[in-house]
Amino acid sequence: MSDSAAVAAVTNALHVVLGKALDRGIPGIRVTSKTPDEAAADHQFQATLNLFLYRTTIDGNWRNTDPPGTRPGETGRPALPVVLHYLLTPYTTDDPQGLVALRILGAAMAALHDHSELGPDDYDKEAGLGDAHLQPEPVRITPADLSVDDMSKLWSAFQSRYRVSVAYEARIVLLDTARPARAPLPVVRRGAAGRGPVAAPDPSDPHPALTGVTPEVAAFTDELVLTGSKLDAGTPAVHLTHPLFGAVPLTTTAVSEHEVRATFEEAGGLVPGPWSVTVVLTGEDGTRQVTRALPLAVAPSIARSSLPLSARRSANGTVKLKVPCDLPVAAGQRVHLLVGDRPVPVTPFRGTREKTLTFSFPATGPGRHVLRLRVDGVDSLVVDGEATPPRIDADLAVVVT
Repeated sequence: MSDSAAVAAVTNALHVVLGKALDRGIPGIRVTSKTPDEAAADHQFQATLNLFLYRTTIDGNWRNTDPPGTRPGETGRPALPVVLHYLLTPYTTDDPQGLVALRILGAAMAALHDHSELGPDDYDKEAGLGDAHLQPEPVRITPADLSVDDMSKLWSAFQSRYRVSVAYEARIVLLDTARPARAPLPVVRRGAAGRGPVAAPDPSDPHPALTGVTPEVAAFTDELVLTGSKLDAGTPAVHLTHPLFGAVPLTTTAVSEHEVRATFEEAGGLVPGPWSVTVVLTGEDGTRQVTRALPLAVAPSIARSSLPLSARRSANGTVKLKVPCDLPVAAGQRVHLLVGDRPVPVTPFRGTREKTLTFSFPATGPGRHVLRLRVDGVDSLVVDGEATPPRIDADLAVVVT
């Protein structure tokens, strides 16, 4: 998402896009963002394309959309979805026939036609204009069809002489809310151990079948138990597959007709997040059979050797916390640290993968807070399953002083 500086960041990005396009086609044209009367008074010394933000509106669909990654039971105020309305107007110094102005306008329209989306690389990250490059939805630039009556009213409001111009809108600029989201801790006990209906394979089916995987949310130290039928009809190989990171083979430890066990040992390339698991059976003649894929969530985990973490508030009450992880996190994954019930986004890092993540958040005072790591919607495991009755692991915390 992006902060309140995103409006300025989008306008600046459009300046850069238009400036590069005009410099290639009509060198010497500058791009400004002034009111039409100011631009008309200032164009006497150099030909100009004026990009004027004349109106902002709110997108109704996005206004009622939960923040990305929000789960049932969690509260978070939606981002403010702003639509920016711009007017592009060329101004020239000495152009009796208006041909230069039309060339400028045509070059600007062609530039926005070819560059109709603002991606992360279009923003000037060194300009101190916030983090609009991090918002999940690209800003799309589309022409706005204004009638002659609308255009006449617009220039009358400007109190400036009409000039040939064209309107565009930039949609959607998501402005983060200042109200923090709340993510309560999970329920440790759910009552009676009723599991509901259990799927069973058809015994008459001659093909191998995969019907279940335990646990469905696995830590990298867990042993996976895959159940089904005819899972010994060849040499089994267990594979995890991710739509972005490809396939990762696991180490098979035990095989029977109805069960295959595997571990994450030597699983290079593994990152936390949602995966799918399949069993590939290779026969003696080299033929391969692949079972259907079942979802498997690989949970992130904070390195236990560093727990509980400790942090000290700065003079302005901000805590900067470094969190070492057992599994690396890949660039582009959505990462939050849940401090108590408050999600805190990760500080962007350089490189493709990182095992030590940095988070900054305000702290109202000293105290002890439970920590959870969330990567692409998958939370780290916080329940101490060996305790009776089960309880939240006391070591998964940060002590703020």
